[in-house]
Formats: sequence, structure tokens, C-alpha cells
Amino acid sequence: VMELGMINRGEHSEITTVVGDTVDSELSGNMIDICPVGALTSKPFRYSARTWELSRRKSISPHDSAGANLIVQVKNNKVMRVVPLENEAVNECWIADRDRFSYEALNGDQRLTKPMLKQGGEWKEVDWQTALEYVANGLNQVKAQHGAASIGALVSPHSTLEELNLLQSLVRGLGSGNVDFRLRQSDFSLDGQRGGAPWLGMPVADIGSLDRLFIVGSFFRKDHPLIAQRVRQAAKRGLKISAVNPAFDDWQLNLTNKAIVAPSGIPAFLASVVKALAAEKELSLSGPVADVCSGLDVSESALAIARSLASGRKTAVWLGNFAVQHEQAGLIHVLASEVARLAGAKLGVIGEAANSVGGYLAGAVPFVGDVKGKNVSEMLASKIKAYLLLGVEPSLDMAAGATALSSIREAEMVAVLSPFKSAELMEVADVLLPIAPFTETAGTFVNCEGRAQSFFPVVKSLGESRPGWKALRVLGSTLGLSDF
Repeated sequence: VMELGMINRGEHSEITTVVGDTVDSELSGNMIDICPVGALTSKPFRYSARTWELSRRKSISPHDSAGANLIVQVKNNKVMRVVPLENEAVNECWIADRDRFSYEALNGDQRLTKPMLKQGGEWKEVDWQTALEYVANGLNQVKAQHGAASIGALVSPHSTLEELNLLQSLVRGLGSGNVDFRLRQSDFSLDGQRGGAPWLGMPVADIGSLDRLFIVGSFFRKDHPLIAQRVRQAAKRGLKISAVNPAFDDWQLNLTNKAIVAPSGIPAFLASVVKALAAEKELSLSGPVADVCSGLDVSESALAIARSLASGRKTAVWLGNFAVQHEQAGLIHVLASEVARLAGAKLGVIGEAANSVGGYLAGAVPFVGDVKGKNVSEMLASKIKAYLLLGVEPSLDMAAGATALSSIREAEMVAVLSPFKSAELMEVADVLLPIAPFTETAGTFVNCEGRAQSFFPVVKSLGESRPGWKALRVLGSTLGLSDF
């Protein structure tokens, strides 16, 4: 991507953005690594340390479903720089800009460093014992007055596998099944109907061997920068890519077929691809899919996508974040499965977060176990009485942010475990417990291809913050639950 140019001449030559442009690539930081003379440097890191003063420690990116391998460089117990750790099977030698530059927040002024309690509308700093006893007493009181089903937990899909598992164990130990990590999802019609976890359906390293790819509902470069660059390399070698989306930004690759369809029309468009593909392959449709496809007119763009997929030898159909978060996500999944079956393709879900696969494996969903619970939409609609929020900022992290916030605001008790405090959390919460971000805790992320990658703390916890798994373990013990 042409982002930089040369201005002036001779000894006055300068490498810079040209004529008022900005560097807009989501992988721009990699220019720092590949600059042969070290002239391109990291602005946040520049002049802050000598490279030989830094300790180098391995970690895993918490920002998306690729699970990029990182080296976190540390001086005086402070993260100074983040660079890629080469792993050909996952991120090769690249990382996204959000992996490289977001470390500035780790020591920012929004970090929560001490447990806090709201008393009479005023926030007071307290010790961990007081805060945990307050949460335990509050949960026991709500359980006694309204029953266990009035307690629910909402957990960020960027949490570690261990935190997800402990939180669902804690909620189920109290007798409730209300736990969910799929905060941005709005259609749960397939819950309990499919086995395992939605994953990419193939190793990331095999993307280069595909010859046809169909992407449904994804803002691809922004959602999955490292997977997008792998697809781009494959496209340069001959991979033919088709995509359907409500809008397209610049994907920086040649799309063989591009269909712009209104959000409400995506299921019907997929059904017409199914119908065209069945005709191309001379295969029959049956069951509910046949009913959906009957009477549909096949558009030129749907026919072109069907023909492209039918002519492939190694094909994949991927559902992006927009498809998973769609109001008819279940129907989209069923139709995409049928496209994959007819095309002899692998169906994959790219996954939104670091543990979009891990959340299912840890059981942080309401439809597993002995006690079935409410999903995130049902919890908010039924206005349950006590919430445990792990790493969640409702208005920013959830499908219907404003609705979620007003529903949580009406609860009798809201306990938040978070590395950060914000005006919103301080308004809705009764107690804030400071937990460690990924650089200060140990844990495991399971990436979109199902690869479990564990990591360890690279710096000591800031202030009195503690790893989330420790806080949940002690809370479980305080509540008198077994196996904590």
C-alpha cells in the first residue's frame, strides 16, 4: 500500500506522508520492523529506552481471533514496546497496529488500581477482602430474595479461557445458568442445535492453498487484519474471492465478485446463491432450505458467485462478524452451510475476539450443563437482579448498547471486574474489582483455528489489581462453593 513518499532533494530528502495524507493502514507498524536502516521508528517508544535495556518476554495478542504471537519489551516493570514474534503458522512475522500500539493504555489514567465500593452514591477505595465480601453477601441476598435465576454474568470474549471457565463455574455453583460471552450477538436460534464451537474450519496456514473463497458479512481488513493479509497474498497467487456485505471499504485486494446487499436482504441473497449452486451442480435441495429457496429469482451477482464456487477445487465459505451478529444469524448460518455442502467447501466462522472459540470450550454459554440459563438478550429483557460483569463496558461492547445499559442500571447489584474504570462503569456499578490486563496475568486464548496458546505475565500487576482468575477463585471460596 503506497503510504509514504520522498519530499525535497539530495541531503534534504525526507520520507513522510505526501501532501497532507495520513498513514491509514491497519498494519502500518510493520514498516518499523522492515525499515532496513532504522529510519522509521515507533512514535510512542522513540527516545524512551535503549534496546539493550529492555527485557523481552513472549505473549499472545488479545485483540482479535488470529492469536498473533508477540514479544513484549519491558523496562523497570513497565511495557515499553510490543513487536511480533515470528510464527509462520499463525502471524508469520507481522502484527496489527492495535497489537503494537495499544500498550499505552496499560499505564493510562483510566486504569483501575484499587477495589472500590459505592456507598451513599460516593466511591470509596477499600481492601480486597471488604470488596469480595460485599459481592458475596450481595449475591447471597439476591439469591435468597429472588432465587438463583435472578443472578447473571456477562463476560468479555477477550477474557482468558481460565477466567471464562471460573466465572461460569461460579454462576452455576450458585444455581443459575445465566452466563454468556456472546455480547454482540442478537440471534440465538441455533443454541444447543450444533455441536462443538464455531471455528474457521481450517488451519490459518492453509489459507494460501485455497482457490475459491466466499466471505459473508465482514468488514474484513478492520475486523481481521492478519487473516486479511494472508488472503491478499493468496489472491495475488490466483485465489478468487467472492463477498457479500452491506457496504465495502477498500479491501486492498481484487474481489472477483462483490455483492452489496442491504442487511435485511443477506439471507435471501444467500438462498439465491444456494439455488444457483444447486442448478450448477445438478443437485437437489430438500427440507427447510428448499422451502426458503423456492420462488426466488436468482440475480446476476448470485449466479456469478455460484459459478465461481462451483468451479473451485479447494473452497471455503466464511462468516464474518457482521453475519454472526446479524438479527437472522441462525438462518445465515444454515444457508452458508448449504452453500458449503453444495460447493464441497469448508464452512468457517472467522470469530470476533481472542476467545470466540474458547468461550464455547469453557462452557460460558447458557445452554450447556445441568442448569440451562438465559442468553444475553434474555437476561437484559427479563431485567435480572444481580449482574457480574467481567471486562465488559455495556454501551460499547454489546449489541444494543443503550438498552443493555438501562437494563443493567435497574439491577439491585452490579459487580464489575475490569482493568479499567470509566464514567459509565462508575455510574452503573456498586463495586469495582481491579483485574489485570493480558500483560499482567497468565492465561490461554483459543484462536479462530482452534489453536490454544498460553501466556504468562510480563510485568507485575499495577497497584492492587490482581489476575482475574485469582479474584474469581477467591470469590468462589468466599461464597463457599466447592472446587474453588
